[in-house]
Amino acid sequence: MPVTKPGISVPKEFLYETDKILQELKKNRSEVIREAITIMINDYKKQQVVEHAEKIYKEIAEDGRRLADDFMSICEKPVVKYKAGRKTW
Repeated sequence: MPVTKPGISVPKEFLYETDKILQELKKNRSEVIREAITIMINDYKKQQVVEHAEKIYKEIAEDGRRLADDFMSICEKPVVKYKAGRKTW
């Protein structure tokens, strides 16, 4: 994948702490920034999937409530039973 070098601004103390950690991890800034961006992108995509699923489940629940209401309204009406050619209530 082609690469680009974005310029970023961070507080000096932040960069100092980061460099100390990078030295211990034996990694460079670019490596860690790539990892952090990858994590952020993956987290964002997961969040989008969860939000979409929540929307779908909400719609399913609403449909279920409507079906239950329809069923209950049908059950409230008297039902005619047919037995051997005659009607009974």
